Amino acid sequence: MHFILVIMVILFSLLKGDWKKWETYYPTMLYIALATFLYEFISHSHFHLWELEESSYISHMNVHFLHNLIINPLLAFVYLSNYPNRMMSKFIYSLKWIIIFLLIEWLGKHFGLLTYHNGWHFWWSALFVIIMFPMIRLHHVHKLLALALSVFFVMFFLMIFDYI
Repeated sequence: MHFILVIMVILFSLLKGDWKKWETYYPTMLYIALATFLYEFISHSHFHLWELEESSYISHMNVHFLHNLIINPLLAFVYLSNYPNRMMSKFIYSLKWIIIFLLIEWLGKHFGLLTYHNGWHFWWSALFVIIMFPMIRLHHVHKLLALALSVFFVMFFLMIFDYI
C-alpha cells in the first residue's frame, strides 16, 4: 500500500504541481521533511504517538523514508502550487486538503498501515492536520514566523503527551 500511495502522490504532483516554479516551494518542502524527521528522532526509541507500519515488501525505515522524503514534500508542493488568492477560496481549499488527508489517514489506520500509541488517536491527528496545513502555507510566506510557531506547537504536543 505504501508503494501505491507513493506512485499516486508522484503522479498527482506531476499533474497538479507547478514544476516551472518548484524552487519557490522547495524551502517549504524541506521544512516538512525536516519536521517529520525531527518527530522520528524525538520519538525513535520509545515514544511514538503514531507509527507507519512496515509491510512484507518494505522495511520500517524505508516506509519512513518514502513518507518523509517523497510523499510529504510532494503533497506540500502540490498544496502550495494550487493555493488560491481569494480569502474564502483559501479556507475551502485548505478544508478540502484537511478532509482528504484525514480520510487517507483513516484508511491507513483501517488497513493497519498506521497505528496510534501513548494516548494518540484520530482526533489528535485531526488537530495536528488542522494546524499543519496553515503552517505549510505560513512557512511558504513567512518562514521565521512559521519556525517560531513550530517550536510552540512542538512544545505543546510534547507537554500534552508528557514527553517533557
